Amino acid sequence: LAPDSDTQEVPPSLAVHILHNIGQLQYRRGLLKEAIKTYQCALKHAERAEADSCATSEVKAAVVSKKGCEDDSKPSASSAFDDESKDKDSATSADMDQTNQCSGSNDSTNDDVAATLNSLGVLHYHASSDESDLAMSEFKRALDLRRARLGPDHQDAATVLNNMGRVHVQKDEFDDALKYYEEALRIRKEKLGPNSLDYAATAFNAGQSLHQRGDLERALELYKEFLRVANVQFDQDHRDVAVVLSGIAQIHQERGEHDKALELYEESLRCGRAALGEYHSEVAMLLNRIGNFHFEREDLDAALRSYREGLRIERAVLEPDHPNVVVTLSNLGEIHRQRGEWDDAIRLYSEALELQRRRHGPKHPDVASSLNTLGLIHDQKGDACAALRYLQDALIMRRSVLGNDHLDLSATLTYVGTILYRKNMLGVAMDLFSESLRIRKAALGPDHRDVAFTLYNVALIHQQRGSYEEAIECYRETLRVERLVLGDRHRDVAMTLYKLGEAHKAHNDLEGALQYFEEALDIERGTLGEEDPATLARTLNEIGNIHLARGDVVPMMEAFNEAARIYRRAGLSPNNLIVSGQLYAFDVSCPEAAPAA
Repeated sequence: LAPDSDTQEVPPSLAVHILHNIGQLQYRRGLLKEAIKTYQCALKHAERAEADSCATSEVKAAVVSKKGCEDDSKPSASSAFDDESKDKDSATSADMDQTNQCSGSNDSTNDDVAATLNSLGVLHYHASSDESDLAMSEFKRALDLRRARLGPDHQDAATVLNNMGRVHVQKDEFDDALKYYEEALRIRKEKLGPNSLDYAATAFNAGQSLHQRGDLERALELYKEFLRVANVQFDQDHRDVAVVLSGIAQIHQERGEHDKALELYEESLRCGRAALGEYHSEVAMLLNRIGNFHFEREDLDAALRSYREGLRIERAVLEPDHPNVVVTLSNLGEIHRQRGEWDDAIRLYSEALELQRRRHGPKHPDVASSLNTLGLIHDQKGDACAALRYLQDALIMRRSVLGNDHLDLSATLTYVGTILYRKNMLGVAMDLFSESLRIRKAALGPDHRDVAFTLYNVALIHQQRGSYEEAIECYRETLRVERLVLGDRHRDVAMTLYKLGEAHKAHNDLEGALQYFEEALDIERGTLGEEDPATLARTLNEIGNIHLARGDVVPMMEAFNEAARIYRRAGLSPNNLIVSGQLYAFDVSCPEAAPAA
């Protein structure tokens, strides 16, 4: 079947169909690289057949019909490629366009080229997000051929449009994806009817993109449109119905309608189990979504049960280093991290790390991400040395595989800088924070919350060094961004105002310090309440000390007394109150008392 062979034992048109069937089997066995090579070979045959246009009547009789062969021992070139390893009856799959029965005409060979290009696009889409541009290039060529021969509104053109939308989703370009989905949806509804599974599949795809954009109402409409068609076409308990029910549950969850969301999640799980049995990767996926729901609701026990059940199924049905297993291990690790169960969290994240190394090799973004997380957990555990080892490994790897301008690199720079700041290694910490700031400003712009966070860290170092003017400048820029992004009454704004008060006080600007401390106190009264009484008392303490230094006795006593009352109500000792400074107004000379008679 080699297209460059001098001796062609199989005519090109027949070779295309045979190679499609071989590639189909390779894909279903998970051999993506081999399937891509096979379809690339098929493309060369199809292009040669198009040039020769010499198919014979004997070839016609030998080719498997497009309408397909139900016998699994003779796979048809018309079988659809399925997304996420779904079976042939899945409606929510990617569309694998196929070759027509050969007729020996230019139109037929043109179809073969278009179908093979579309198939290659699907394979590159599945192979890696790094190949999305290649997939899109192949889809565009296929679409041009389809439209040139069949017209702009043919159902085969809609197939390619649907696939092009999926590529944009893979790149998180949901607006672009919707343009393709909506065109495909219109064509499929007109040509195939509103009860077509292909129409329903595109409705679901468009709904997912709308969901990602936050357009929940329209997303819900399209999810329900899919369910309407599914009720016509499927049995009550179908795998795709389970997936869509889960998507609808997510919308209710995002709306804060938690009881309805949980009801739908449980119905999706029941439906998935009825359709697929207990041991199936999609059942594990549904369990993980339920785990996510409980995690966001801070019901860690329920989340732990769901994740563990999902992991049990994944380990039974998936290869040991499958990405889904890694995700579930990480989810379990995160629950233990939230609980402060550091050793269990480290054990689970370490297992996920080893599986990632086995699958991807020692240098990969996912490996770096797990190293980064393990570093943070060791830091939370109080083992700064172990934390630095993991974070430095993550830092080196992220520079190597992501480059010097990636946001993930900036996060690790910040974490390492924070630990070094606590160790009073201010010079190195400043270098790391400054590089992180450069990356974030370039990638996110000057008005992003992460930029403000990094500026705050830079200001801390300036303050620690006694460079108060530089510290004040950075704190003020932090405050500007936080007010822009978070509003004037956020607790982070109060924290920055407090640090500005500290910096002005250290710079002997008592008037400015008092202004910032009072602004911080006003926000803290509204946002903290009884939640964090120590912070409220701390700010009152600083206000009292400013009044002390200025000789304002009445407001000084009011601030100190209120701080002491807050400490007592919170079960804390009033001895936490720190009185510092000198009461200048009372610094007067008095005559000695007369000796006793």
